[in-house]
Amino acid sequence: MYEKVKLFSPDATPSTSGTPTTLGTSANNIPKKDIDFLATMEAVATKWALNPSLTLVWVTQASFATTVQAYRTALTTRNTTGSKRPALTKALQTLDKKIDEAVAEVKVYIQKKFKKANAIPQFSRYGIIKQASAYQLPRDHEERLAALALMLAAITADGFDNEEYGKTFWTSITAEYKTTLDAANATDGTVSTNVATKNELRKQLNKVSVALLLLLKANYPDTYAGVYRDWGWKK
Repeated sequence: MYEKVKLFSPDATPSTSGTPTTLGTSANNIPKKDIDFLATMEAVATKWALNPSLTLVWVTQASFATTVQAYRTALTTRNTTGSKRPALTKALQTLDKKIDEAVAEVKVYIQKKFKKANAIPQFSRYGIIKQASAYQLPRDHEERLAALALMLAAITADGFDNEEYGKTFWTSITAEYKTTLDAANATDGTVSTNVATKNELRKQLNKVSVALLLLLKANYPDTYAGVYRDWGWKK
């Protein structure tokens, strides 16, 4: 798929909004997918290097090629880092299921100790809250992690350390949950940063690309469509 991008004069006469000036020339199809955009920019950088007589006063071919390489690095890093997230998401889902099953048993412990009629008022000490029609730990990951600390403290305070879902279980799963959640958050943060970097680089490359299209059209007024294809741009 491709997105329509109007040709404009880069930094021609910046408006107050920062939007480039439209020249009314024919639209060019710029690849929409990052990987296709990268392939096009790499082809353009290679072709430009073979045509040193074509110049832009505000950016060199070498600078453009460096930005293209930086874009490749940012895209690769984003994809590599992002590929780790599904496994972390699955790990959190698995831990959540174990926690939910354990909470159900802990509620039985509480009912036996405090009697059924007095059990619900004790739940908050264990981090258990009412969500919809059920009492469980918060679904939000950060809130759940905080609730796990309450659970562990209450388990010990009420003498449930040696139960199946006692101190050992909650200590272990809390540590595992924190490690997994920290890894997920770190991954999300890195991906977000890489996406911002990638998008900024793409913006820079797109501006140069449009300028080159104008330059080529000016130099090859009758055959520019074929020249575009030769340089790597596709309709």
